[in-house]
Amino acid sequence: MVNKITFSSDMNIGKNAAENDAKFLYDCFVDHPTLEELKNFQRPTSFILGSTGSGKTALLKMLEKNEMNCKFFEIHDFTMQHISNSDVIQFLQKLDVDLSIFFQALWRHVLVIEYIKQVTEATSEDKFNFIRNKLDKFTSKERNRKKLMAFVNEYESHFWNELTENVVEITEQLERRVTADLGVEVAKSNSRAGYVNNLGREKKVLLQNRAEKFVDGKQIAEMGQIISTLADYTKSQNSGYYLLIDHLDEPFVAEKIKYDMIQALFEAIKGLKKLPQLKVVVALRTDVYHKMIVEAPRSTVQLEKYEDYIIRIKWSNEQLKELAQKRIGHLFKRKYNGNVVHFDDIFTTKPDTKMSVWAYLIKRTLMRPRDIINFISECLKAAEGKSEISKSDFLKAEHAYSQLRLKTLIFEWKNTYSGIEALLMLLAGQNEYFKVSEHATSKLLDNLYEKMGLQKETRLDDIYIKIQKSVEGDQAHLEPFEICQQVFSRLHLVGAVSLKLSPNSAWQFFHENSQSITEHQIKLETGVKINPMLHSALGINPRKPRA
Repeated sequence: MVNKITFSSDMNIGKNAAENDAKFLYDCFVDHPTLEELKNFQRPTSFILGSTGSGKTALLKMLEKNEMNCKFFEIHDFTMQHISNSDVIQFLQKLDVDLSIFFQALWRHVLVIEYIKQVTEATSEDKFNFIRNKLDKFTSKERNRKKLMAFVNEYESHFWNELTENVVEITEQLERRVTADLGVEVAKSNSRAGYVNNLGREKKVLLQNRAEKFVDGKQIAEMGQIISTLADYTKSQNSGYYLLIDHLDEPFVAEKIKYDMIQALFEAIKGLKKLPQLKVVVALRTDVYHKMIVEAPRSTVQLEKYEDYIIRIKWSNEQLKELAQKRIGHLFKRKYNGNVVHFDDIFTTKPDTKMSVWAYLIKRTLMRPRDIINFISECLKAAEGKSEISKSDFLKAEHAYSQLRLKTLIFEWKNTYSGIEALLMLLAGQNEYFKVSEHATSKLLDNLYEKMGLQKETRLDDIYIKIQKSVEGDQAHLEPFEICQQVFSRLHLVGAVSLKLSPNSAWQFFHENSQSITEHQIKLETGVKINPMLHSALGINPRKPRA
């Protein structure tokens, strides 16, 4: 190499968010089999499932860049707050009316309109009228033709709308229908706190029955006929069309209906599979999916069916090494006259004599691109002004990285498990290996009762609620082991620990096999190993397990 490498504090090999990482994303992209799966119209896969930093958005960005006929929707670019703020929607919720069918119909409506816009390329009213005539003459099935043309004619104005406007208009249609019949009751509910809760059972059931007719399956059935006709119309086309949806983890709608809407999106996309030229691809965080299962009970009975539509992103050691090599090379290539800088050029000193630098790095990740990017970037920052990364620089970087991973786990999972920080802090100062039995004591209950009780949000965690009821005598004596099972099942799911269910079984990290461990699988003799990525932040003693 002609020039000597010198590190600076502003050096990094990528940003945390793919949308801010264009400098590296496209030039350093590592081909991943998930991308081919998503491009395949013969495959049902629509949902990319992965934790923060696993590359979901990067895959969508590469689809958008390399494939024709892609429409990208960032969920924060359009709002569904009209749904959250609707007096009618709130009234129906208070009545316990199942809104899932309405949400399914809403998703299908807006996605079908976006598909028709793509297929027809109706960029002007004249062109749209020409396409409409072709649609009108296309099918000889009178009933289907009428349904399709009625839909096109009724919603013609929607083809010039943004998606947000279409969401508002469809919601307002429901509001008008409900208000025409139940407007007085909606007004009472809006003006009197607790009005619906104070209704007599007979009156409430009567209102429920009247309200449910407005969210029945008629819209979905009619949309099914429209979808079938569109499928016939487009089946001879060679082109495929993509609708890409990202950032469903963000607050695009009120929390109380967010997970019902995500579950409805699963159902809506299932209904769109009749359109062989359409592929809806949705990025979904693992914790959001698990929260959906908890908060939208209808999703529980559909879990096995949903698996057909999900692909979980997994990265191999080799893929992550290639990613690191590409990004390091891209960072230094201009500065050093085009000479290629490799991973081994900048990591010459081992932090641990028992393993290579790469093995040490990868062991402290959840096998995600962002973990590797963050760790290497922290190393470059720690070695500012130097030409090589010393052991002390590496350990300084590891501490900063470990603290970042701890904060990220808390941020990522707090909406699903509000007491996750208290659970993670149970590991502070512990040995790297221990058995569940070591925590199955009353001290555990006292600790969690104290720590979770400090904040309003954490007092909503069902672990705290169980302990509180036991402490206050509202339920029978609570066994510490029961809470232990719940604690370590969660810590395994978030990636904080690996579990060894029996002496003869293998250690299991969730990020390695995507297999969650249920509470009832955990026994007193179950072994626990704390993920090395948290060792520095939590002051973990790397003691080996007793034989």
